[in-house]
Order: sequence, then structure tokens, then C-alpha cells
Amino acid sequence: MVQPYRLNLPTKQIDFHSDKWTYYFLDKEELDFLGRVRCENMPKIGKYANVEVGITTGANGYFTVPQSIVDLYQLQEYARPMVGRSVQVNSLCFTTEDWKRNLNIGAKANLLVFPPKVKEGGGDGVKAYIESGEQRSINKGYKTSIRDDWYMIPSIKLSQALFLRRNNLYPKFVLNEAQAYTTDTMHRVFINEGVNHKAFVVSYYNSLSFAFAEILGRNFGGGVLELMPSEVEGIYLPYREANAELFDKVDQMVREKKTADEILDFTDKELLQKGMGFSEKETKMARSIWYKLMGRRLNRETLERSTSEGKLQQVVGELQSKAKTAHYKQLNFLKLFDQYAYDAITENAMACESVEEYGKPDIDESKNVLISLVKPDNVERYLDQSAKIYYTGKRFPSTVALNKLYYFMPYIKHKGIRDLYLIKIARVGTRKEGQADNDPNDFRLVFEIEFVKRLFKDYKPVELKIWRTFTDTTVETLLKIK
Repeated sequence: MVQPYRLNLPTKQIDFHSDKWTYYFLDKEELDFLGRVRCENMPKIGKYANVEVGITTGANGYFTVPQSIVDLYQLQEYARPMVGRSVQVNSLCFTTEDWKRNLNIGAKANLLVFPPKVKEGGGDGVKAYIESGEQRSINKGYKTSIRDDWYMIPSIKLSQALFLRRNNLYPKFVLNEAQAYTTDTMHRVFINEGVNHKAFVVSYYNSLSFAFAEILGRNFGGGVLELMPSEVEGIYLPYREANAELFDKVDQMVREKKTADEILDFTDKELLQKGMGFSEKETKMARSIWYKLMGRRLNRETLERSTSEGKLQQVVGELQSKAKTAHYKQLNFLKLFDQYAYDAITENAMACESVEEYGKPDIDESKNVLISLVKPDNVERYLDQSAKIYYTGKRFPSTVALNKLYYFMPYIKHKGIRDLYLIKIARVGTRKEGQADNDPNDFRLVFEIEFVKRLFKDYKPVELKIWRTFTDTTVETLLKIK
């Protein structure tokens, strides 16, 4: 990992072997400024806290549940408060009231923590829930299968604060007043004794810390910024105990959905200028660096000019304007993951049960169908109708209404379409999920499918209208093909 002091040089020099490519997008004056920050001994988050990954359940969709599941299986003694998505955290302080609000709207706000041998010694409800997990092969997952009792989650620890692992505009840092557990979608921040908790968290909300989050983090397609624990600990932080006085004000601004610029206009003045003695020019430069790196990440291109005199809305507006010029906009997998995590976006499982029971399913001609090109190495599974799962590529059109998808038809190159599948579940996943070499950042859409019938006697060619890969239509429209 690059260290800012290496860049405090008379000319802009880049060491290809050790320096991070992010620095290519900063000019010499900005690099010198970052070097001075280090030389002036500004502390980092790691001085005040230890950052660890969140709880690895091995199956978040099974171990994190809404209150309805807790009540149905009588799991109250095993349920713990939890928070696992950025949409569930809209403040600097996650309170008990915030947790109850999530619970009341049906969010998965409970973490199930089972003791050893509960399958043998627990009540009927917990036995039934564990058996349901085994029926769904949860016990055969990569993480769960290596445990003595597959349903026992390791490393159950509470932290005083939480830091989101994957982010869009900027990473969230939250005080965990509710004492909620979290999954590996967030990092646990264990604050050192003697550190003022409110001062510590609010000190992060400034342009300089945001800039270092961009520098130290890693970028992925779709504008995803990810920070691992060691990278979070490396973020420079203008901590002073007196900053605690700002906490309630900034918490209120975040709850009121003030823009990042509005928040930073206030905090930069208080934390950087008044607190650390930064000049107005230095404060603007910190904001400029964050704009430039954040804008490059969201746009996946180098910004051609500095935005030191502009505002964040202008940068984002330009990016959105560019996006509108494209015929089909790409779906943002990060936002989708924030909303659903690994839960189902669309679920038609009951329809599938009818198919299995009656054998001659009725076709609802009004339902939406997604036609997708199948890669050559997967064709055999579709030719013999044994396919059970379809992974999209790294991009998917945002114009397709995921919540309305019902059927799936594979497009075989040089042949066309013939077979109709039911989409049992549509969710966010990864290409090699469940495998040892899985990349947790390689997001895809995953469709769990089941063969229904041949819609046509022979293959029929159709136009793949979106990127020559997808077509979104209805059964009724397809049946009109001659």
C-alpha cells in the first residue's frame, strides 16, 4: 500500500512497483499537500481503534431474518439485533429506535445465533428451521460445511462502531449505539479505551478523510469503492475530543438527507480549519482531491479538469448526463446489493411448486420474459434442459424491471430460442459463489431457473435488442412470432 510521504518530491514521480495507480489522477501540488499531511503527524483511524471484518455467517440469507421468521419458528431466544445494509443506516448513530424501525418495516434485522447441539436439544421450532436449512443445502456451503455444527456462527462479537465495506458516493462510518451485530457487509470497529466515541466517528466526516478513503480503497466496476480493515485503519483522521460537540449536528444533517457538499461545508470548516488550522486553500484542495478521485471512480474515466471551484452536484450531474446519452444504462450492482444483499429480488417459488405438482403448467402469456445469450461452454445444459442457474455477465441493463421478471429463455447462438424456464429466484450473487476461489466483488445477477416447457417446436431466431445479449419481452409477444 502506498504511503503519502513517498510522494513529497520536487517533481511528480511514480514508482510502478509500489505506488498506487490512483495517484496518477492527482497533480504535483495535490501530491505535495498529501505529503505534508503525513509529515505533520496527523493520526490515522488505526491509532484509535482496531478494525475487523464483520461476522461471516456463510449464508446471510439464512442467518439474517425478519421478525416474521423469528415468530413463525419461535426463535426469540436465538435472535440478536443486527444491521447489514447501508439502506438500514441513515445516520451517524445507529440507535435502538433505528433498529426497531427496520424491524417494523420487515427488514432482516435479526441475526440468528445458535448454540452447540441445539438441533438435538432445542425446541420444535428451532429444529424445524435447522432442518429447513439442510433441505436447502445451506449446510453444504463453503463456510458452513467446515464447522463442527454448521449452524454455529463463529466470531460473534459486538463493536462500538461500524464501517461499511462497499460504498457508492462515500463510505459510511456509524456509531453502534444499538449494540447491533453485523455481517461481513460491514466492518466492526473496536474503539480503544479512553477515546471519545462521538468525537471519533464525527471526525471522519471531512474532505481529507474522504479523499484518503478513495486513495486507500479499491475500485470495481459500477463505481464500487471497497475498503478492507487495514485500509480503513490507514485513513487520516483530524481527531480531537472537542469534536464530540459536532456529533448531534452532523447526525441530524445526515438524517435529513443533506447533500455531501452541505455536510462537508460545515465539517471542513469546523474539523479542518478551526480544529487543525488548515487554510481555506488547503481545505478546498482536500475537497478537490476527493472530487477528482470519487468522480473518476464513478465515471471509470479520468476527469480532464480539477473541480476545486465546483460543487459535487455539478460533478454528479455531468456523470448522469453522460449516462443518459447511452441507449441502455448499466445496472448498478452495488446499489442493488445495498438494497437486497443476497436476498431474492424476485421470487416465484410457489409457481414452481405448481409446475412440479401438476406436470402440465399453464403459461401466463402476460408475464415478462428475459431472453439471454448463453455462452458456448454452458450450451449443453440448455440443450438437454438440465440448467438450474443462469449468471449474467458483469453488466446488465437497468431498463429491465427485475421485480416483474417471471420467465427466462436461453438464446443459443446460431439457433435462437425454444425452451421456456421459470425464474424461481432472481438475486445478486458472484460468478464463483460457494467456491474456494470466489471473488466476493465479482457481482452478477443470478437467476435460479427451472424448465417449464418447449414454447416452440423448433428454435426460432429473434433479435437481441440490448447489447446483442438481452431482450426483455412477454410470452404473448413471443407467441406472435411466425
